[in-house]
Amino acid sequence: MTYSIAAADPDRDQVGVAVQSKFLAVGNLVPWARGGVGACAVQAFPDVTVGPRALDRLEAGEDPQAILDDLVVDDPMAAQRQTGLVAADGRAASHTGEACFAWRGHRVGPGFAIQGNVLVGPEVVDAMAEAFLAATARPLAHRLLAALEAGQAAGGEKRGMESAAVVVRQPGGGYGGNHDRLVDLRVDHDDDPITRLGELLEIRDHHFDRAPAEEWVPLDDDLTVEVAARLRGGGWLAEGQPLAHALMGYLGWENLEERWTDAVSIDPVALAHLRRHLPRSG
Repeated sequence: MTYSIAAADPDRDQVGVAVQSKFLAVGNLVPWARGGVGACAVQAFPDVTVGPRALDRLEAGEDPQAILDDLVVDDPMAAQRQTGLVAADGRAASHTGEACFAWRGHRVGPGFAIQGNVLVGPEVVDAMAEAFLAATARPLAHRLLAALEAGQAAGGEKRGMESAAVVVRQPGGGYGGNHDRLVDLRVDHDDDPITRLGELLEIRDHHFDRAPAEEWVPLDDDLTVEVAARLRGGGWLAEGQPLAHALMGYLGWENLEERWTDAVSIDPVALAHLRRHLPRSG
């Protein structure tokens, strides 16, 4: 009752999983990923021990196909289960048990493993693969979402939709820079979980991404005057207070602290947010 994609973007050092299912809170069971190691999707009677065990073996340097082959041999429910596994370098493998509900199947390509069951047909996984490969310029989370959207547009699963999730892991990529949880979003129960997941991803990007340094806007004389006036008008800049301290405080209040740059520049998204929400004072 599920379709998923486990994927890697070696150039960005990112791995992740996206999944949709006519099942409550699918993000609690199917996706597993570890920064710098790989990603795993386990579905159709998911066994929550498979993902961690597969990732442990990937981390030890084993090949994805060899890992799946061993897991299938040792799994008494292998015929009812699907598993997709991808290493951080893009090597991938997938298993579809012959007793999974039809249509069932998978597609494996450079950097991805796509699998689904109870689907309207093979066009679902084919569309997912095409969409993923066509979006190489986008961050991995958006490529994974594009694959879900394409799969649903191609007919999705026969029973409809209920929940969806996207997770992306990158070493040091999480909030604060001391863990790998770059993206971890779930829609546990919704009539259109993929659309809602996309909305959450946009909000997440707004708050937690940071523009590359070459896009930071210098706080020259004119912009410094403007930013100071807006912070002052919003009650954030007191007389004699350093501008950088006031700006940092405001960004933290707005949950934009991950977009803090330095005392002499400002992230363009943070600047646009400030202009949108703070009136200019003289």
